[in-house]
Amino acid sequence: MNLIKFKDFQLKFAPTFMQLEIFHEGHYGVEDYKECLRLKLDVYGDKKIGIVVRRINAEDRYSFDPMLLLSGNKSIEKHANWVVLVSDKFSDKLNLKFVQIFTSLYCLSFADYNEALAFINSGSLPVL
Repeated sequence: MNLIKFKDFQLKFAPTFMQLEIFHEGHYGVEDYKECLRLKLDVYGDKKIGIVVRRINAEDRYSFDPMLLLSGNKSIEKHANWVVLVSDKFSDKLNLKFVQIFTSLYCLSFADYNEALAFINSGSLPVL
């Protein structure tokens, strides 16, 4: 997977999805979303992809601005098929719930990264 690091997060690019990993004490907001969308267009073009949000360390504390879902929900839906969360933290699952409420994206949650990848690679996720 190709990797691009930012101050508060990093992106990894797989053939069918983009993976977001937010660093300890990082923040992911509207401007970060716009930058990720620009990179998505550079790498994948208009092709719809999946989004994997992975918590690397259970102890990390970071924030996600749900306002980006209101300001960018149509662009998210235009460029993504699904969101897979890899975390067992309540706060992360709550953020995924915001994605479900404010978008029409298919959302799933896994506690184990390898299990999530196996499911993604099985072809069971929707392609819209």
